[in-house]
Amino acid sequence: MNKLSAYWSSLRTPDVYFNISYAVMMLMMVLLPFTVYFMWPIGVTLLVFWICQWNWREKWENFKQNDGIPYGFFLLGICLIPLLGFINSENMPIAWRTFECHLWFFITPLVFLTTSPKLWTKRHFDTLLILFSTSVTLLILFFIFRGIHRTFETGEIIYLFNNLFCSKWHHAYVALHVTFVYILIFHYLINNSPYIPAKRKILLYITSFILITGIFFLYSRAGILIFLLIHLLWCVYAIYRKPSRWKPIFGISFVVFAFFSVMITNSPINRFTEYTMNIQKKNDDTTDPRLIIWQAALEGIEENLPWGVGTGDGNDIIVEKYHENGHWGNSNHSYNAHNQFLSALLTNGIPGLIILLLYFYAPLGLAIKHRDMLLLSIFLLMTLNCLVECMFDRRAGVDFFAVMIPLLVLRCKADQ
Repeated sequence: MNKLSAYWSSLRTPDVYFNISYAVMMLMMVLLPFTVYFMWPIGVTLLVFWICQWNWREKWENFKQNDGIPYGFFLLGICLIPLLGFINSENMPIAWRTFECHLWFFITPLVFLTTSPKLWTKRHFDTLLILFSTSVTLLILFFIFRGIHRTFETGEIIYLFNNLFCSKWHHAYVALHVTFVYILIFHYLINNSPYIPAKRKILLYITSFILITGIFFLYSRAGILIFLLIHLLWCVYAIYRKPSRWKPIFGISFVVFAFFSVMITNSPINRFTEYTMNIQKKNDDTTDPRLIIWQAALEGIEENLPWGVGTGDGNDIIVEKYHENGHWGNSNHSYNAHNQFLSALLTNGIPGLIILLLYFYAPLGLAIKHRDMLLLSIFLLMTLNCLVECMFDRRAGVDFFAVMIPLLVLRCKADQ
């Protein structure tokens, strides 16, 4: 208890506004994996405290010190994507909803990057990441116990898989959170292994197993493939950092890949086999939905370059293309483009894609500049997930990246 009290005391600073804002940030990290409903009140609260400080000249100096130029402007610039498309958008309710979703991209760079770097310490960042990791792990445990309970209750093992496993939470976004927490654990073990107490190591290994199990039961095809790719890249990095430990690292990697191979092969549902069969079949009704969606989006892009169809009209154009191409089954669903790059081109044309790519450059540029693997990892996570989902069309994706990228930008500077 004394150690915990000393730990929390070490997070306090002489700045009252910072202490209050940081307490709100801690709440934000706890709630982020569970729900988006409290994120707007939290965002407004952070913005109010930010305005109340009123030290604009100091904020501007802090912004510059925190790589606000150019990276902070790239982070803020993502808000312009929906605004650009308001000019030619016909479906204004969807346009306004998209803009409201993107406002988090405006709030977090302002709040994080205008805070004095003297107030932030590595412990502040690590505490926020620990709270997020704990919250994600508890969410996965909740899914597992609920799935087991429903399986015994109904006799149907289907409750341990896919959308029935995670209920109202979208499996692709939960898989994103789980993969990021797994990266954090891997990063901590690589860089601190000789100094980690045995009990903590055991806890971290158990947590890793829970996360791997959760990734499987979420059964997002993209989520599993991205997780395995990221795991492989981190194993290569771990061997580079610790060449003498290549055998246990290789062994862990083999066990992880074997786990997924055995579990997928023996599971009652095999979405990977289903996916291969759908691609091979000629009948439009059995073709994988993503291929149909991407085809419709590309046709819409080709017809509406260079400016796009408008922020709120992308899904409407995709549905129109379903009808034109005879995909009547898909026309009943208002699917988005399932690719953030295609979505940016379709809705806001070439200017929208350029601004989106500048946003991606922020973590990549700083990761290379500071040689920071966590920033590089979140760039890879964002890129890979945005290839198969419109991550910035849902609050779950926006909230995660809008919070984590400025946080990791500041953390990599604190490590220097």
